[in-house]
Amino acid sequence: MNAQSRPEAGSGSALEALVDAAAGILAADSLEGTLGRIAHHLRALLAYDDLTVYEIDEEAAVLRPVFAVGNWVEEIMAGVIPLGTGTTGWAVANRRTRNVPNTMLDELSNVVAGTPDEAEAFVCVPLLAEGRVLGALNVYRAGADVAFTDAEVELVERFATMAALAYDSARQRETLREQVKTDGLTGLLNHRACQERLKAELDAALASNRTVGVVLIDLDHFKVINDVHGHAEGDRILQAAAARLRSVVRETDAVGRLGGEEFVLILPGVDADGAEDAAERARAALAELTVRGRPLAASAGVAVAPDDGVDGPALLESGDAALYWAKRSGRDQTRRYGAGAARPETEQRAEVAGLLEARAVRIVFQPLLELATGRPAGYEALARFDAEPQRGPDEWLAQAHRAGLGDELEALAIEVALQAPGRPDNAFLALNVSPRALLSAPVKAALPEDLRGIVIELTEHEVFGAEGQLEGELARLRARGARVALDDAGAGYAGLQQLIRVAPDILKLDRALVHGAHADRSRQALLAALISFATDTGAAVCAEGVEDLEDLRALVALDVTYAQGYGIARPAADWPAPKPDATAASSADIRAGLRVASVARAGAFAHALADLADHLSGISRMCELPEAIRRAAALLRADDVALMRVDRDAGRLLLLTDHAGFHRGQSWRLADFPATEHVLAQRTPGQVVAGDSASDRAELRALEEAGFQAMLMLPVICGGRELAVLEVYRALPQAFTGAEVDRARVVAQQFGAALDRLTA
Repeated sequence: MNAQSRPEAGSGSALEALVDAAAGILAADSLEGTLGRIAHHLRALLAYDDLTVYEIDEEAAVLRPVFAVGNWVEEIMAGVIPLGTGTTGWAVANRRTRNVPNTMLDELSNVVAGTPDEAEAFVCVPLLAEGRVLGALNVYRAGADVAFTDAEVELVERFATMAALAYDSARQRETLREQVKTDGLTGLLNHRACQERLKAELDAALASNRTVGVVLIDLDHFKVINDVHGHAEGDRILQAAAARLRSVVRETDAVGRLGGEEFVLILPGVDADGAEDAAERARAALAELTVRGRPLAASAGVAVAPDDGVDGPALLESGDAALYWAKRSGRDQTRRYGAGAARPETEQRAEVAGLLEARAVRIVFQPLLELATGRPAGYEALARFDAEPQRGPDEWLAQAHRAGLGDELEALAIEVALQAPGRPDNAFLALNVSPRALLSAPVKAALPEDLRGIVIELTEHEVFGAEGQLEGELARLRARGARVALDDAGAGYAGLQQLIRVAPDILKLDRALVHGAHADRSRQALLAALISFATDTGAAVCAEGVEDLEDLRALVALDVTYAQGYGIARPAADWPAPKPDATAASSADIRAGLRVASVARAGAFAHALADLADHLSGISRMCELPEAIRRAAALLRADDVALMRVDRDAGRLLLLTDHAGFHRGQSWRLADFPATEHVLAQRTPGQVVAGDSASDRAELRALEEAGFQAMLMLPVICGGRELAVLEVYRALPQAFTGAEVDRARVVAQQFGAALDRLTA
């Protein structure tokens, strides 16, 4: 088909086709689908013989083909173009379209290896999205006299603008999908993806009467590496170990990280002898790594389906038993599941019972840094078990639950944490507890009736119990004053369903998402999505595993509420304070005894805001303001809101609605509250938080008198007139994030318009 058989580039039908193309491409739900639709819809607009999409690979400094249709697809997809070379390289470097009527007469055009050196017309358009060059869209026609017209080039450019945005969006979605399946630190399959891959391999093996081997590998004494050399060195070792494990398996095998320093090899079609050989190859490869001059040792456990289990959990449990046997036998060896691999339950139970009898539990505390104020807003209680054999807390707790004493061990850790003296004023205490233990009698007995200042922190990676049981218990705990946190969000395999069931007050983001976030756009996108979810549900966000100040600054920019990690403070028994450089990197500026937040993104609350604006527009008397204030409090997820009119002539603030025991008409001298004066004079919002030593003392006293622990003040201005102060209150000593401040600013503007009309 020649170019004349297509609609003219400037015709109405072509423009309609362009609109249809945009809708069609944006409707694709995958990267491959997006690329396929780009080719399909462009062919509906003009004739071409070949099409290629190139993507920039900055690390390799090349343009890499990601999609091609037409002739010579295999040859095109097999090659790359060094950045800055050829027609495509020129278009990308100069951010300009290049129209080549005949490649035989063009000095920049080069020939793809394996394709004939024949004349063709060629249009290359750089793909631009949000100011970034993503790659290039190349369109070809075979022949010496089939050049693209100016109108056709313009049409391709318009099409490429839309296609670039769709491609960028699809690429980001694809990256996020991969990150959900990938361990953020090592790039291996994560816990959830390992379970899914193992299930798929077992289903296929069952259908074809084949075996599947698994090898569980644990790095020996890894806790010592972290404690002595720091988590940065530990992360380096984990990344290097992952690379070594990938190097010793087949393309059909899978390598995953189950958590911590534990890895798994999934080996389809491999019997017990082959799996044991694979385990030894893996341990030998790991031993080539050194930690301060010493070889890295590892223990391995081997199990094979169907003999050692016919489903994923059973097979992994068998492999875990063999791994434990290897560690109990002196470490640095491989054991195959069988006689001796599974320790008698009586032996496991006796070890845990001894731990309980000796109360061999000590607690260390790690602060949660509040990023708006730089203060330690709370502490997470972390259990440590002083008993032989030396094991990590996760190992002891897992063994205790296997032996039927997990609830008792968790209850003991809670008791010891609650008995620790010296918790700083206004700091909450986060207690780790598994969902199943939370429903048990020992844990219920360990928790006091008054749970104010206590956060119940649930692990996301555990499969929760029957629908309704957990929700009911959490409701009862909240009624006693507790808040609920969900741990390791974004890393476990419980997923969105657990987020919805728990409705956490604090969402804790897994360190795998946080580590390196300052330099990783995909991580930032995933973090932003989780933060947006939390903000829209009224939850605070805590980022775990923060070890780098650049990551901390990125979290501040993303509007995270809390952060914790070795970069802020190591866990210790004496309620450690955050490091000064972490505090300096996070806290908002202090002016006149207020924390003054920088501008952040506004949330998506337009519908409720429109309802408030409609309500305010219908108010004709001051006495109708209380209902508007109630709506504003609900919109801002605040415990109370007060509106005080400014009377400059009398130098006073006049309360316009009832508020926290105060009545409409009560007034205060403006001179007694310099922070409020600052808010009005500078026309800027500011906040005070109980426990923030930098906050204005007069405002803190007023806050305490009102029965709250955090207050945001906003000037109410309209048409240059200074009308009132809007005060937003919170019962918890939790600072308002930048997004929350911006929401309140918009609400204050609505009240400004109403007061301007009522006082005209």
